[in-house]
Amino acid sequence: MSVPFNKLNKRKKLAIVLSTLMVLSLILAFVIYNKIRYTPYIPSKPAQIFLYGEQHGEKELYEKEFELWQHYYEHDGMRYLFMEQPYYTAEFLNLWMTRDDDDILDQLYACWEGTATHVPEVKEFYKKIKTYCPETIFLGTDVGHQYGSIGESYLNYLKQSGEDNSEKYQIAQNTINQGKNYYETNDDVYRENAMTENFIKMYDQLNGAKIMGIYGGAHTDPRKKNWNHKVDCMAKQLKAYYGDVIEYQEVRKVRK
Repeated sequence: MSVPFNKLNKRKKLAIVLSTLMVLSLILAFVIYNKIRYTPYIPSKPAQIFLYGEQHGEKELYEKEFELWQHYYEHDGMRYLFMEQPYYTAEFLNLWMTRDDDDILDQLYACWEGTATHVPEVKEFYKKIKTYCPETIFLGTDVGHQYGSIGESYLNYLKQSGEDNSEKYQIAQNTINQGKNYYETNDDVYRENAMTENFIKMYDQLNGAKIMGIYGGAHTDPRKKNWNHKVDCMAKQLKAYYGDVIEYQEVRKVRK
């Protein structure tokens, strides 16, 4: 039995209307998502921890991140820059800051090959900090990425320096163990909790100093869970621990 033309026409019109509504709904959802995603978080109490979320490897962001740090360094007297790097990587960066050459940075950069941070802009970011913000102290709070290269090299450095029984050695070894656990299990809940624990241990030693931190955007919004929604993200856990003292903003590309 054939379908009458007028009914077929109505069905086509209905299909067009439904398709249009679906597209409009998707556009609206995208707009709302980005509005929420890029809305800064301002705490109710005076901010102590200033977190910036980035998209790793986005070359355009590193200049902006340097400008942000330079502002806090010069105008607010900040000296502690928290990074999504393992403890031992940050310690190597601190050692590099005291040297006249870039050998350590070059070796770190070589070890980052294959990761999102292996872009020339990252090296320039660190070099500018060394030049214009020379009293910067890096603190790494991630699990032990590159534990077989950078991690083991740092342990060997401490052994050669007679510091194999030091707190630094213990922290570095613990970070390596965290890295091994994470890469064996691929457990992102474990990593998020470990990052939070490491952050708290580092920050608690600073007597309430104001700090800036640069992490992937999945870790930095005090309103959200981690990327797979299985646990509160690092920033949200920190808010629960320290109270409403965390300010957050996502570092975005400049739209031309």
